[in-house]
Amino acid sequence: MTFNTILPGAWELTQDLEYNLFSLIVPTAWQQVAKSLAQKRVKLLGKGYPSVPVYSLDRIIAASFPQIIQTVRYGWQHPGATWLFATEKADLSDLSEFIKDWLREEFSTSLGEAEVDSYLEKLDDRDWRWEDPKTYSLLRRPENQYDEIRFQALPDYLAVKFLENPQVCFGENDRYQLTFYRVVSLNKGAELMSWPPHPVSIEKNQEVGTADISFVIRFKLQTVPWRQEPMIYHQLSIRRWIVEPLERLPYRGATALIGDNHRWLDGVPQPFCFMPLPVKKRSGGELLWPKAISGLLLSNDSRLPDPKELVKQPKHDWSAFGQEPEGIQIAIAYDTRHRGDAPCLPGVSPLDLASIDRAIQNRIEQSNLPIQRVGEATRISGTYVPFWEKGEPKKRSDKSPKSPNDLSTPMLRPKIAVPAVFRAAANPLHTILILWETQRCRDALIAEICQLLDLSPTGNARVYETLSGAQGEQTLYQSPQGSLLIKTQHVEDLTQRLDLDSASVPTNNRQKQRVNLIEERVIQIVSSLPKAEGISGALIEIKPKKQFFPPESDPKLALRIGAMQAGYVNQHIHGVTAHNKKGEEYKIRNSDNRVQKAVSDLLRQFGILPAPIIDLEKDGIEPNLWLTCFQVLRRTRKTTASNTPATVALMVRVNPVAGIVQVTTPSLFPKWVSYPVGLGYLINEKWDSDSDIGEITSDIGEQQQSSDKKREQQFLNKFVADCLRDCLNTSIEKDKIPSVLFMAEAQNARKMLAWLQNPKLPANDLPDELKRHMTESEQNRLWVVRLRIAGEGEVPVCIVKDSPGSKAKGLFCWNGVCNSPENALYLSMRMGLTTEQGLLRKLQSRLDNGSKQAGNRKPLEIAVVHSPGIEGSKLACFVHNLRDRWPYFADEVSLPFPFAFATLAKEYAVSAKDIVELEDSEESEESEDLEDSD
Repeated sequence: MTFNTILPGAWELTQDLEYNLFSLIVPTAWQQVAKSLAQKRVKLLGKGYPSVPVYSLDRIIAASFPQIIQTVRYGWQHPGATWLFATEKADLSDLSEFIKDWLREEFSTSLGEAEVDSYLEKLDDRDWRWEDPKTYSLLRRPENQYDEIRFQALPDYLAVKFLENPQVCFGENDRYQLTFYRVVSLNKGAELMSWPPHPVSIEKNQEVGTADISFVIRFKLQTVPWRQEPMIYHQLSIRRWIVEPLERLPYRGATALIGDNHRWLDGVPQPFCFMPLPVKKRSGGELLWPKAISGLLLSNDSRLPDPKELVKQPKHDWSAFGQEPEGIQIAIAYDTRHRGDAPCLPGVSPLDLASIDRAIQNRIEQSNLPIQRVGEATRISGTYVPFWEKGEPKKRSDKSPKSPNDLSTPMLRPKIAVPAVFRAAANPLHTILILWETQRCRDALIAEICQLLDLSPTGNARVYETLSGAQGEQTLYQSPQGSLLIKTQHVEDLTQRLDLDSASVPTNNRQKQRVNLIEERVIQIVSSLPKAEGISGALIEIKPKKQFFPPESDPKLALRIGAMQAGYVNQHIHGVTAHNKKGEEYKIRNSDNRVQKAVSDLLRQFGILPAPIIDLEKDGIEPNLWLTCFQVLRRTRKTTASNTPATVALMVRVNPVAGIVQVTTPSLFPKWVSYPVGLGYLINEKWDSDSDIGEITSDIGEQQQSSDKKREQQFLNKFVADCLRDCLNTSIEKDKIPSVLFMAEAQNARKMLAWLQNPKLPANDLPDELKRHMTESEQNRLWVVRLRIAGEGEVPVCIVKDSPGSKAKGLFCWNGVCNSPENALYLSMRMGLTTEQGLLRKLQSRLDNGSKQAGNRKPLEIAVVHSPGIEGSKLACFVHNLRDRWPYFADEVSLPFPFAFATLAKEYAVSAKDIVELEDSEESEESEDLEDSD
């Protein structure tokens, strides 16, 4: 069924409100001591930043005094600047010792406790005092930029009002009633969580069990382009709890949520709430709470359980349903850092989203709050027409293998893959190397390559030998449209774990040990592989992650770097067989799909595309159009002699008629190179993973930092403009002047292309940063579209109007959101995926079943910035259609084509210094902290 109206989860104030806040200013002497310690550590260690590491302090002060609304980044940098805003005062008697303990824990390891104490002895505990309360507007922008508290205070206002009636009903006929409590959150809006956890049924291997989950509500203030006032977005997700004893905590520790009805800073009773608190893992594996927190609780005659005991019993003093929680209750949330299976699938159902939306609307009406929903979104796209024709469906009774040309993924169909791979001069694929550990995996890969590309062997296999003495075999395969050389070689010890305990490693630092071992393995890999002629491809059989402990012993990163340095873009695959407890070998379920995906993903790394990519009849767009996108891969400080900051950015362009993918970077331009050559360029960058230009707050001064940032932005804007001009003056079809579609994703690029930010985004015009470099003719052939994905809650959830639990699909125009009717904002809702099988039904809640996928589709925001000669709605429809144009996936993807080429290039923007990859998939469902999936 087609639904024509959706309700965005966005709310606005209808009248101004005032907030009274108390503030705390860091005494000058305390600022100076903290700065001195930070600078001394940098001089001693020769690395790091000389600014005060206030982020670690803010996390624990928020847990100790939950009434804080906001902490200010520069509160420890500038004399007289406010550090924190709070809705009420707390006794500051213990604050001075609390901060001293934090300084000791932060600096004693490197400087020594005696040295740190010599600085702390100069401090006067009586310096700390509250400022007089001040009234702030929740609507008006403050005169002082440091007093911008609306982005925390307005979500706090809605959260407080919501908790006046903390029960929310979920499920069909409101069968589940959950009670919500506050979770302390700084600079992320307001967060509420249901407690106690609710048991959810789980079915696995024909056994029925339960998992414990809580619902999480977040309120965040967000802005959109072409609208002056910000709005409150609500989000709903689940938090999955670990209840079984843990063998060990993750590599970098874990985060516990601690509920208490007492304020830790002064012991005063308060409404029950939760405080996130890190459990730190010291050298030697010792587990500790932050020293400042432990000392504070001891002074208030309270204590947290020993972390070692908590690991043995993660379910600490949980209250029962219908019982008012009291005392300290602790739980550890599951996230991707934890090894082992997830307690249940992530995500909430569309019915759950409708339930929380209804609850918010009810609170507004019952309490007569000055809040209302912002507009509705109406469907504007027509009937969906698939770009690639569908294969012939099979009857359920037909058990015969499906014809490859009927597979749902285009690049798995030989009739599409063969002409794309062997198109003359377009692609450099001549050789594929298979590094195998098991013969069945090797044979399965060869069979898939031959079936997909219609290949047959010509002649006998020939033996080759590498520089290291390793031997392999090579065979030439032929098809009616071209030939391919397949080399096979046993992987030997290249995929064995990194021996972090080896005495031969010349350092006691574990991270440096790992870097040295990776660099050694890279050298070994390069010498062990046959010399590549041009860019070749490698399929490498690797071991599952669960076989590597500790996780940093996994050599996968070395394989990525080493194979590429040897001239091979490379795809990794786990074996197709395993052994049971009796030692008998068996074929893994769905191993055929694993082999198919590995082969097709290797083709993707060559930038191989079917052509054409645009159809005039289906898209209503002339194919004579360069498809381009911009992606910031990493903002780093390169490990060069000058050690100067640099930004690595990538421009991708696709010729949709010829199916050719090219990339360039600021250091490569004006040269455009093929996609695999560009990946090889990225792998040879000298990355410094400890540097991030967005986080540097050094002692060179704000004015200098701002100047450096502006120069970098000017440089990148000129780079983008030059790339677009080059496309505008490079023919796609002979004797035709081309047009260009340029797309950028806001969250990724707005720090570098500042005109992408909401207040600066031009309306129906080009930004001056591009316009000044272009002629009028070029401007009239350039279309610019800004996109924004649903990450970080920056795009509202969407609920089908008058049909709770239903799913919408298509392109919707969000009415009533922009200040001027001349501007429009669009929400793109994808169709269901072929992989979304066994979904929660329309009237099911996540609380009904933890084993089924939620099937909740996240919207993509589309803002048409500049579209001469075409209506904005038509261009938005085309961009929406480009979401199904990625031939290596059976369905629509998050970002439209050709973004996947740009985003997946991050696989090669790596160095030996990078942290351990935690996921085999391209994207993780959850981040490493407490961000849960919707």
